[in-house]
Amino acid sequence: MNTPDVEGDVIGETVQVCLDGVMSVFQSRMRRMLDDAGIEKPDPQPTEWYPLDDFLAVLHTVEADTGENALTKIGESTPRFADWAAGHDQPAAALERLTDAYEDNHRGAPGNYGFEQTDESTARVVSTTPYPVAWEEGMLKGTAELSGTAYARVRVDESAPDETVFDVDW
Repeated sequence: MNTPDVEGDVIGETVQVCLDGVMSVFQSRMRRMLDDAGIEKPDPQPTEWYPLDDFLAVLHTVEADTGENALTKIGESTPRFADWAAGHDQPAAALERLTDAYEDNHRGAPGNYGFEQTDESTARVVSTTPYPVAWEEGMLKGTAELSGTAYARVRVDESAPDETVFDVDW
């Protein structure tokens, strides 16, 4: 699948989630997708940088080949395997830290996250990152659930041309 060229790099820890965050039966298929995108063996190294464009191509291939649900599940797994999501005992605190986490795990990449807590157990997150919506939806759900709530729900509004709005309830 062709994706627009995106500048910047992503840290290997985030890329590795494509392998760690899927069931073992899908790992060899995911490994082939990473190879096809130029992220070849050995597996992504946690502290190495990889072209964000290549990683996004893998995510778009997952979405095209296996569907949005598979991509959402990979996004949902991301916080469990990434250091940035640990250490928060409140979903709002973890979601508020998304821009810092994005900047820590990317270099020269476009976009960011805006955060507004809208009620005691709800927040609005605005994304201008190049990540697929289904992946971000899962990542937000996984972040909230890793940070002190048993269940989170994410609603998506893609009506704005340059941003995606996510309403997160926990």
